[in-house]
Amino acid sequence: MRLHDLRHGAASLVHEAGADLKTLQDLLGRSSIVVTTDTYTSVLPDSQRRCADATAALALAAARHTRKRIKEKPRRTGPQAAKKNNTFGEATRR
Repeated sequence: MRLHDLRHGAASLVHEAGADLKTLQDLLGRSSIVVTTDTYTSVLPDSQRRCADATAALALAAARHTRKRIKEKPRRTGPQAAKKNNTFGEATRR
């Protein structure tokens, strides 16, 4: 095992632990984030899967929240709203 392999392994573990790529770049002493990004965004598929699952969970939670708001407070548009608001130009009955 080479020293570089240990460095790469340590960097992978730091990234897996939650360090963002900018922090990882600084830790490795790289002047550009490009190499860091190219190397460590494909190294850990489990990490990518967790990220995808978390993103999907956020999207589903937002959809549920929106659906709940729609059910609680329906919009007043369309023919029913116009009829209720008497916007068809009909005379108001008294």
